[in-house]
Amino acid sequence: MDHQQLARMMLDEIHAANGIVSIIYKDFDTGTIPFQFAPDYVMQAGEMAKIPILLAALSLIQEGKMSFERCVIVPELWINHDSVAFERGSMSYSIDELLSWMIVAGEDTAANVLIEIIGLPYINECCRRFGLVNTVVESRLGQPKVANDIHHNMTAAQDMLLFFEGIYRNTLLSRPLCEYAGRLFLRHRSNNGFMRYICDDIYTGRLESETETVSHEAGIFYLRYVDYFLAIFNSNPGSSPAGKLSVQRMRARISDAIYNYYLEREDAIRSLPYNPNAPYGENRY
Repeated sequence: MDHQQLARMMLDEIHAANGIVSIIYKDFDTGTIPFQFAPDYVMQAGEMAKIPILLAALSLIQEGKMSFERCVIVPELWINHDSVAFERGSMSYSIDELLSWMIVAGEDTAANVLIEIIGLPYINECCRRFGLVNTVVESRLGQPKVANDIHHNMTAAQDMLLFFEGIYRNTLLSRPLCEYAGRLFLRHRSNNGFMRYICDDIYTGRLESETETVSHEAGIFYLRYVDYFLAIFNSNPGSSPAGKLSVQRMRARISDAIYNYYLEREDAIRSLPYNPNAPYGENRY
């Protein structure tokens, strides 16, 4: 499969999907974007709102205004009814633990405690400062929807590329903080989408979002010969379990096709003699 065939396959998946789909896929070695479809389309963020919260927390740590070791009492009132990590009741947690529960296990309670500590104005200031122009956090996560509530958490796939590439290249924050963020995403536990059909033991740093209104996934694939970013966002996929499953399978098929595209190139690369004097990237392609 070449890139043209890959693009046609992704377009077919987009046209067959329920709701509105936004995709961006970038090869970090060549710096090219082989495929994108409405990457700046602004959608409800769902779990992706945790990324600007993480960015704001790390920014405060870099400024010396907060530390990973700082401990916070999480009161019973702040614990979501469906929380697993916090079901033991009111306890003390460090900022490091809250960030880990938020990204690794997708805990909304941890995200909401961090919102209380950091404040929505600072979170949104960080979005503007770091170029996440389509991202805004206006409300807590996992809360019951109130009729006529005008507050929304919004983002776009293009903003997620900017964030993930920034931590990948250690340009968004200091190198230790970028590496810290990268390790959090490597530990993300859900495999409903991108890794659904990939059985190989590969490293991926991702975040998934499954809510009533959106089904999103974004992250980095770390392969032997190449690293690449993929984000697939879907708005209004349908609230039924079948609708959610259909979108997850769509993400899985696209992810599997891109992964196998690189596996084919890896097999070809292995058969060639390595040239240490070749320009960067030439030994891969």
